[in-house]
Amino acid sequence: MTLPIPRDAPPLAPLPLLEIIRRKEAEVKRRLAAEREAAQVALAEAERQAREMLTAAVTEGQRAGEIQRQAAHAEAECEAAAIIAQARAEAALLSQRGGEQLAAALARTLQFIVGW
Repeated sequence: MTLPIPRDAPPLAPLPLLEIIRRKEAEVKRRLAAEREAAQVALAEAERQAREMLTAAVTEGQRAGEIQRQAAHAEAECEAAAIIAQARAEAALLSQRGGEQLAAALARTLQFIVGW
């Protein structure tokens, strides 16, 4: 059951100025606390995103580095294979020339011995 509002009640007295100031101050403190909390949440989220970005950058850097390492390794293998092939060709040529020179030296020696 609700009580009836008296029609001839005296008007409420205005709040004293000090009470108004205290209420405004309390309201501002609540707003500041809420803003501080919101800023802390935003800062924590930014730090989390920064850690994720750093982790992703490290992972990407490692992947790119591994790709470059593999490419350099493959290039070095190709160069080594080319050097080996060239060395074998030169060795075969020198061996052939050495064989020819040996045969010529033997022929000259034989001719020298027989020509006596």
